[in-house]
Parts: sequence; C-alpha cells; structure tokens
Amino acid sequence: MIYNTGNSGLPLYFRVFEGEQYDGKLTEDRYEMYVNNHYVGDHTLYTEKEHASSVKDFLHQQGFRHVNMEVNGDHVVVITPSHEEAERMENCLRIFAQNR
Repeated sequence: MIYNTGNSGLPLYFRVFEGEQYDGKLTEDRYEMYVNNHYVGDHTLYTEKEHASSVKDFLHQQGFRHVNMEVNGDHVVVITPSHEEAERMENCLRIFAQNR
C-alpha cells in the first residue's frame, strides 16, 4: 500500500521563453592586425570605450611619427613604405597584442 500525503518536497522551477532579447555584450570585439599585409596578431577590445584607433595611439607612443592605418571590417592594416619601419612596427604590435 502506498501512502501519498500530497507534499513530495521537490521544488520544480521552469523558465518559459517569452521572446525576450538581452542587450548585454556577450563577447568582445576583435580585430586582426596587419602591417603591410603581414599578420601580426589580434587586438581585442575588452571595454566599450576602446577603439581600433588605440593601435595607432600605441605606435605613436612607441615613437612612430607618421602612422598610416586603415580599418577594413575586422582588419586593422598599418601601411608603411619602409621595410625596416615595418619590421619595428610588427615587433611593437606583437608585444601590444601579447600584453593585452
């Protein structure tokens, strides 16, 4: 014989999807950095205040006076006519990408 008292003691929770949309940022934005078509690394934007232009600001801080940069979709391309300057920029941007 089974005795059922009507209170099993197991709470059940259900979440019904009602089509709500969440505006929160779930993933970070990321740019691939190139110097004269050479891939250097990824630049991840962790806060809303960061922009792709921080790459240019960083290169200015490193002593590069004339930085020509383009943003094409998720690519940041730094263009320089000098091979030596391109190598120095690549090294600086690799450090920039690793330290972030």
